[in-house]
Amino acid sequence: MTRSDSDVRTAPSRGGRPARVPRATPQARRTRPARTVPVTGAAAPAARRGRTPRAPFVLLVVGLLCGGLISLLLLNTVLNQDSFKADELTRANDKLRQQKEELKYDNMLLEQPNALSRNSVNQGQGPDWNKVRAITPDRSNGSRVASEGQTPTGQERVPGTGR
Repeated sequence: MTRSDSDVRTAPSRGGRPARVPRATPQARRTRPARTVPVTGAAAPAARRGRTPRAPFVLLVVGLLCGGLISLLLLNTVLNQDSFKADELTRANDKLRQQKEELKYDNMLLEQPNALSRNSVNQGQGPDWNKVRAITPDRSNGSRVASEGQTPTGQERVPGTGR
């Protein structure tokens, strides 16, 4: 006698999937041995070897996922701290660059002729109109003659040569 799908019933199992349980037929009752003694002692784990426990594996996977998530959050925090520090240093650089430009501009203004003459008058200095030091052309030989203490450009004395 063969079994068909109509002879098989489904019953709920521990895993949530229905297990296929065969219907009891008169011949199946005769061939199945009845177990009368419960399994205890060393034989008990051997009977459950067919199915491994899922809880340790699930806990391992959940632990790995949580560890990965926490490490990513910590890494993200460290990178954000570095970017905040870089932004702060960039702002400080920009401020120093602006101060440098302002000081350069102030120095340029102080080097102007008006500012130089004003500062010299404030220090008690002034132009010496009694001695004019100018290079004048010599009409007799076509060269230029310097005033007292001056040397024409290109004719400076070279030390150690006597010229």
